[in-house]
Amino acid sequence: MSYIKNKISILAICACLSSPGILSWAQNADPSIQLKGFVIDEFGKPVSGALLKSENGKCEYLTRVDGTYEIDIKDGSRYITVSYIGYDDKKVSVVNLEDQESIQLSYDAEKMDEMIDLGYMSLPRKAVTGAVSRALGSDLDKSPESNLTKTFAGRFTGLTTIETNSELSRGALSSSSTGVTQLIRGLSTINGREPLVIVDGIICPNTNYTYITPKEIESITILKDAATTAIYGIQGANGVISIKTKQGHIGKTKVEVNFDQSFQQMTKEPLFINSSDYTTMRNQAGYNDGLGAYSQFSKTEIEQFQAGGNELYPNNNWYKMFIRPLTLMSRVGVNVKGGTDRVRYFSNVNYMHQQLPFKTANESDSKYDPTPKNNWFNFRSNIDVKINDYLSGFMRLSGNIKTEKTAGYGNETIYNHIFNLPPTMYGPLTPAGEGLSNGNQVVTHDNEKTPVYGMLNRSGYIQALVANINAQAGLTLDMGFLTKGLSVSGTMAYQTNSVNQTTTTQNFERYVRSKDLSKLDFSLLGSDSNTPLSYGKSSTFYYNLNLFANVDYKRTFGDHSVSAMGYVFYLQQEKEVSSGSGMLPYKRESLGLTATYGYKDRYFVKADLGYSGSEQFHPDNRYIVTPAISGAWIVSDEAFMENLNWLSNLKLRASYGITANDQLGGERFLYLDYIDVNGNEGLKGNPDLMAEKMKKQNYGFDLGVFNELTVSFDWYKSLCDNMLVSSAGLVPEYQGTVLSNYPKTNTGKMENHGFEIEAMYDKKINEDWSFYVGGAFSYNKNKVININESPYSNEYAYPYRTEGFSYGQQWGYLIDYSNGNGMFNFQEELENSGLKYAFGTPRVGDFIYQDLNGDKIIDEKDKAPILNTSIPQQYYSFSGGFKYKGFEVNLLFQGVGKFSRTISGVGAYESEYQGVFTDLHLKAWTPERWNNGEEITYPALSLKASTNHQPNSFFIMDASYLRLKNAEIAYTLPLNTSKKVFAEKIRFSLSGQNLFTIDNMRSKHIDPEVANMGTFQPYRVYNIGVSLTF
Repeated sequence: MSYIKNKISILAICACLSSPGILSWAQNADPSIQLKGFVIDEFGKPVSGALLKSENGKCEYLTRVDGTYEIDIKDGSRYITVSYIGYDDKKVSVVNLEDQESIQLSYDAEKMDEMIDLGYMSLPRKAVTGAVSRALGSDLDKSPESNLTKTFAGRFTGLTTIETNSELSRGALSSSSTGVTQLIRGLSTINGREPLVIVDGIICPNTNYTYITPKEIESITILKDAATTAIYGIQGANGVISIKTKQGHIGKTKVEVNFDQSFQQMTKEPLFINSSDYTTMRNQAGYNDGLGAYSQFSKTEIEQFQAGGNELYPNNNWYKMFIRPLTLMSRVGVNVKGGTDRVRYFSNVNYMHQQLPFKTANESDSKYDPTPKNNWFNFRSNIDVKINDYLSGFMRLSGNIKTEKTAGYGNETIYNHIFNLPPTMYGPLTPAGEGLSNGNQVVTHDNEKTPVYGMLNRSGYIQALVANINAQAGLTLDMGFLTKGLSVSGTMAYQTNSVNQTTTTQNFERYVRSKDLSKLDFSLLGSDSNTPLSYGKSSTFYYNLNLFANVDYKRTFGDHSVSAMGYVFYLQQEKEVSSGSGMLPYKRESLGLTATYGYKDRYFVKADLGYSGSEQFHPDNRYIVTPAISGAWIVSDEAFMENLNWLSNLKLRASYGITANDQLGGERFLYLDYIDVNGNEGLKGNPDLMAEKMKKQNYGFDLGVFNELTVSFDWYKSLCDNMLVSSAGLVPEYQGTVLSNYPKTNTGKMENHGFEIEAMYDKKINEDWSFYVGGAFSYNKNKVININESPYSNEYAYPYRTEGFSYGQQWGYLIDYSNGNGMFNFQEELENSGLKYAFGTPRVGDFIYQDLNGDKIIDEKDKAPILNTSIPQQYYSFSGGFKYKGFEVNLLFQGVGKFSRTISGVGAYESEYQGVFTDLHLKAWTPERWNNGEEITYPALSLKASTNHQPNSFFIMDASYLRLKNAEIAYTLPLNTSKKVFAEKIRFSLSGQNLFTIDNMRSKHIDPEVANMGTFQPYRVYNIGVSLTF
């Protein structure tokens, strides 16, 4: 295995370094027509980067920075097509061009001739009959993020992103593979939800593509309905993210150098109260629990903490002690592209150094450097070769090599344990010579066995080398010698992921301070001792072998156009899930056929058929057919619409089809009974299981007004009536078989529906001024119809907790606010209520829960649906910007609505650890506050879990928010100025991500997406960028 890994690494480095050097191909010496001139826009301004392509598609050229071109027509073409993003394609006769100096393009807000990448194929936008959303790599590049998925928020209509974990590590040492949940049009099943990811026509593991940088990307397209996903068979049910990377062009070599320096800080900083407030609130909690007024700290100790300035009575902010206010991220990258009519190339290299948020100590006797950090190297080389007039080939080589280093306990664990250190604790080290023969030992308390200082500086470290290498090669044979428009292609792709991890460990002594705070006395906690560093190694590895072959046919016969593609795909994966476990095989097979018929470039009909198999199921049920039919009508091109000059586009779309899903959770081979090596029976198999089918329909329109305003609308519905669910609810428990071991069945049913609308107004005022403003809104709601749920008895206010509700609906106890504040304010009120709580005894100052079933007992029977689901039902964004000469401003706002999160644990419950108090608890109920009519925002404090610490309408919060997701100010130097330093373009930019957030959370220190103060909050990023093109 190591031999294979070494060879792949050598191949990746060599190809990346040598790609420009393999281009010494002689140009075709056939007779040709040489054309020279320049391309201009509607205001006469030169257009840089416009593509000139011959009729037969064998000659191409990109205009230079000054709009000039030189193209040799060698294939007998009668005309060339000039295209540029945002402009109408223009066909110009070769004969006319010999006497014509300039080609003028016209602005096109609808971009109907733009080619849309659909994963396995591409179509012009006007011929697309399905629902898609598209963004360019240059759009994503405005977001200064190291994780590609975090640049998606607000960029794609119909794609919901939730940043569930913001840990900066994204590989072997991260608690989350990407930290971002992505849903295309919500949930259609309770099972797998991840969209299929395709990079350059090849399926990509979902964790690998996060390493791709926007500077490598040409475009990303989100495929949302059956018309665009049915062809992907058993993997298309949750939508498709199709990424197309950049390719070379015919013309001189262009080199682009980019440098970015970013400053990162968490959007929400936890509130760590001072020792004076802490001691007061801990005593109040003890008093509320009946332990007396000074059960935790004496009156003298409180006075000392309030006075401050005495090391015996410290006031430590552990968060500020261990967490940096800003972390740095530095990135530098180089793009090289160019080519001849024989070979085109694009190469990219990026390096990133990322500082992690923890502060570490520089201990003189340390045997290792404890500083956590990430180093990241990314490369891509795309080569396209024209072998002869009929045969062409390509090679794609890309990868990411990353070193991650963190302390031995992991970033997430260390961060969480900061909250287990009260501000009154002395530390982090013992003083030298005071009560100890050897000072500088780690201080902790009785209930914290892993203090943060020790974890960061004296526990060892973990360092991982993560390598993702992707190699892809293919050939295309133009079979025009048989019939025009026919071609066949074959592709082989090899994807690998390896993780080599070094784990070092060492132990350290822990000391606790005596209860007498008037002196510094410490004693050893437990039997831990300071030990030397020990080493261990582990590794994991997997590879994917992808084989893909397809036949394409594209032809126009007068008013009729035909486009068809058939493919066959095979995937073999070998995966080592843990060091020494051996390689486990995974396989997939699929076939597909798609055909589009167009008449007069106005009427389009498209048919799709997928046929795919999954080893998850019994051989008799392994394969499934997924058909779809769709159509589009460009109404604005009809003769009866020609007098409506204001209507630049009106296109109607409709689709219906079936997609399928085999993401069934962690288990494999659910058709087999599970019995472990000791003969213990687990999950029973069901040989009749089959893939889930989603019946999807979509209806939409695209509208253009005055060639400046564009509007798109889609309504959709999905129904899964063979959803995989447990059969436990259908049968009683008997013969000792636990309910969780009953087999899965295809008896579930779930529906999902919603709509999407987006609008953009894009106006070019003159050659210097232009501006745009746009917005998008998505609404999505699912409903679980059947999940084999056994209803509770009629004593329950809600006998069903899943069926009839949206999946992810929040449940809890409703607080009774009929008395004004929803709390028992005096003993008589508590006694007169007659309420008993099944989970504890309520106190004065505790929440009053609604007794929904009227039995005077608050228990599980009284739980009710509260607010909305843990998945946003509304997702929206709006953007705007302008350009004036070389100056530009871009803004992107993104938000969600009908989104609820339950907060619990650290930051929510004051009794966690040694008492964690936030802004939630500062105005907690006390008899004095209530008697004085003061504001009360939290129930009575407690030293332990109380009746308040339940899922209820206080802790289930409205998590709707609006963010300034991205802002960019940039300036491009005039061409004449850039040329003085031999550059074609020099661009400076200032940008930011997550700059501010407006939300409804009761705590201003908890981000609504993460909804947990004890984990990393989303990062705010400030970035300075410089880009030079030569």
